[in-house]
Amino acid sequence: MALTQYCEFDEVRAALGVNNLELPDTVLSLPIYEMGLSRELAKISASLPAAFSTASDASPEARSSEQQALFDSVRLFSAYAVAKQVGVSLAAMVPKDVSDGKASVSRFSDAPYRDVLARVEAMYAGCRADVAAAYDDLAGATRTSSTTPAAIFRGARRTYDPVTG
Repeated sequence: MALTQYCEFDEVRAALGVNNLELPDTVLSLPIYEMGLSRELAKISASLPAAFSTASDASPEARSSEQQALFDSVRLFSAYAVAKQVGVSLAAMVPKDVSDGKASVSRFSDAPYRDVLARVEAMYAGCRADVAAAYDDLAGATRTSSTTPAAIFRGARRTYDPVTG
């Protein structure tokens, strides 16, 4: 699986607010990010990658509305899932200041990226729910029907009036 099948490197950089000098393609093309995305997709459904591949192989005009929804939601989710993984080490990778005097580089502490990573996490969670819903629509099944807990207690009406006895 190639990462670019699911999202572009520029999309991941845009989600993090960095450029290609701060986060080069060589870093994003590391196998660890492909493995992480593969695991994230498999957590939603083991057959999700196959369904996405079928949708992406079809031309945009030939896709059904459910296939297009799955295609769009997986691409968006993939960008944020990879951004979440990259964000773990982002503060150590991106320089804050590079100067020529004595060739020094200073790095950010994690404070500026804390807000960015919180927003990435929120987008990740929302996109993950969208992917699950789009996949369920495509499959014609609902996840909630199989995981509805049984009702243990039920309400009942009183058989007498508490005021008059």
